[in-house]
Amino acid sequence: MSGRSFADLIADWASRTPEIAGVALIGSQTREGVDPIAGADAHSDWDFHVITSRPAMFADRAWTKALGVGEPRVYAARDGIVGRVTRVTAIFSEAEADFVVLPAGRMRLARLAVALGLHHRSRGLRRMLGDLSIVTRPGYRFLHGAGAWEAFYRRVIAEVADPRMEDEMAIRRAELFVADYVVVRRKLLRGELIAAQRVLHRALAEINFQLLHELRLRRGERSFPDVRRAERVVPAGELSAITVAALPTAEALSAALDKSAATCRELMRGLVGERWRWPEL
Repeated sequence: MSGRSFADLIADWASRTPEIAGVALIGSQTREGVDPIAGADAHSDWDFHVITSRPAMFADRAWTKALGVGEPRVYAARDGIVGRVTRVTAIFSEAEADFVVLPAGRMRLARLAVALGLHHRSRGLRRMLGDLSIVTRPGYRFLHGAGAWEAFYRRVIAEVADPRMEDEMAIRRAELFVADYVVVRRKLLRGELIAAQRVLHRALAEINFQLLHELRLRRGERSFPDVRRAERVVPAGELSAITVAALPTAEALSAALDKSAATCRELMRGLVGERWRWPEL
């Protein structure tokens, strides 16, 4: 890239693309050299918020030609509500990047709502803005459109708390865990080992990850969403408790299932005490 960073190329592209109202660099690249745990390293990608009046342009890779970095080797557009592209992962020869696609109209409505102070009264609005605050609070930098969006981002970070799991939500997660626990048990009895392995790793492990994240935050300990950097901040005992490793055999899966259930019970004791107990099955 001739000495220029990938962020510089994105800024240039945004400045000459009318459909782009704003671009903010987020993620570990904003913390390089500042945070030894959450800062960028040699394996870090680039993360951007892209505020655009034409989200559909990200449905395919055609727009990347204007970046001048060659054809992406991989282009994965993830769909959200009603087929709208909400996030794109593009892997180029010299850079990997994630683009969170934010419709400009919706963002302008959110900006107006915050200007009117509606986020202090609307739980739904706070929940939506919480998704913005949690990824920008650790660091962000506008590459394009700062004049229109900087004050809005600053106010969201200052006045909207990061999303947290309330006790009732934790209890709902635990109930989902038990429901899927029963599903896995039945699959094991049927000999559906691969299907049981899938639910164990995808559903039950994910709930325990979320519960541990909330418990650590409540204890004032450092934690990252999606168990990011867990090996660097979570003590060995807790890390072992949430780890799921099971070959597709009935014995291994049954042992892993029992271990996951014990972890869920322990995490829930830490979160809500006696307000929730593992049911009789």
